Amino acid sequence: MSKTSKTIQEKTTELTDLVAWFDSDEFSLEEALDKFKLAETLASDIEKDLLALKNDIQVVKQKFDSVD
Repeated sequence: MSKTSKTIQEKTTELTDLVAWFDSDEFSLEEALDKFKLAETLASDIEKDLLALKNDIQVVKQKFDSVD
């Protein structure tokens, strides 16, 4: 992961903020589509990051299991 990449936590926080925006007084129909697209991209990125993390955990677990 490069220094400019956001962590899963940072992406999750950003997604939470975007979702909250839809329920806030700041909501505007003109901005909604752009915010929705950004939220959709963030959700997809988070899903990919979590899948990669799950795969890494499985590899480490297999290494530990094979030691026994």
